[in-house]
Amino acid sequence: MRSAFSDVIGNERLRTRLCADLQENALAHAYVIEGDPGTGKHLLALRIAMAMSCENRHSTTHPLPCLQCPSCRKIASGNSPDVIYVTREEKHAALGVNPIRDLRMDVYVAPNDLAVKTYIIEDAHLMTEAAQNAFLLTLEEPPSYVLFLLLCDSGARLLETVRSRAPTLRTERVPQELLARELCRISPEAELLRRQAPEEYAELVQLSEGSVGTALRLLDPKLRAPLLARREIAREFVTLCASRKSTAATMKFINALPQKREKREELALLLQVFLACLRDLLLCKQTDGAPLCFFADREEAFALSYRFTTPELLSLCECVSAAQDQLRANANIRLLLIAFATRCGLL
Repeated sequence: MRSAFSDVIGNERLRTRLCADLQENALAHAYVIEGDPGTGKHLLALRIAMAMSCENRHSTTHPLPCLQCPSCRKIASGNSPDVIYVTREEKHAALGVNPIRDLRMDVYVAPNDLAVKTYIIEDAHLMTEAAQNAFLLTLEEPPSYVLFLLLCDSGARLLETVRSRAPTLRTERVPQELLARELCRISPEAELLRRQAPEEYAELVQLSEGSVGTALRLLDPKLRAPLLARREIAREFVTLCASRKSTAATMKFINALPQKREKREELALLLQVFLACLRDLLLCKQTDGAPLCFFADREEAFALSYRFTTPELLSLCECVSAAQDQLRANANIRLLLIAFATRCGLL
């Protein structure tokens, strides 16, 4: 089988479908590419643009796109006038009518040097209703040389009249084992971290939640460090609950938590991580093959879950949820934490 979109990690069925459509000249004139942030929407859109104009498109001995021909290289370098990004105006939260009007004026200008003129509409889910309606006539009857790619987190936020004219391609989160392997292939920094600190690398992959974009960002130690620190505090919390250590140990833990008013958001993030940790332990009590969202090491999760009964874990989840409610209600943080520790049976 011909290799297609090989640098788009995962999404095997989607890549196979696109390859078949391209080889049969059955590609639609517009697609909605939807998916969670970091799942490859931008890369896929760029590779589709390359494939449409690839000079080796019809050669079965080359991958699709080939990434090597002049057309592919020009698109990859960002120097092609025939790949146009449509984005929100500066300081605008929504994608309004003005960029769409510019697109409508430009769309009837023939491609400069590629076979296809591709418009990549970023954050399409943020298009105003007026902008979508302005786009609709062009979307219905575009010139034959035009391809529209609408990138969005959720196509449900687009008008039905827009969705009905553009088939949806959905990018999926990448399985962790595949992400851990492919990340090292595409990033020397990832391979170095895997060799030097394998446990931290496993944590990074877990934190990425199947998002290649997130994984690449977390290779920056400055971005990764606070997330890893929260996970360590969550481990300390559940270990403390399991061992029922002394009051002195509990107070030392409580005193180390964020307590200043300006740190409320940090405490809210910590409580959310506590809850993720506890939910993993609950899943371990129910089944051996549960997908875990906190623990990178399944054996660690199972060993810790054996130290609790299911009612105990459910009670701890309720305690964390109650603390979250109090924090949202602007409760005094110090009193909140003392009450939290008491409810958890630590005081």
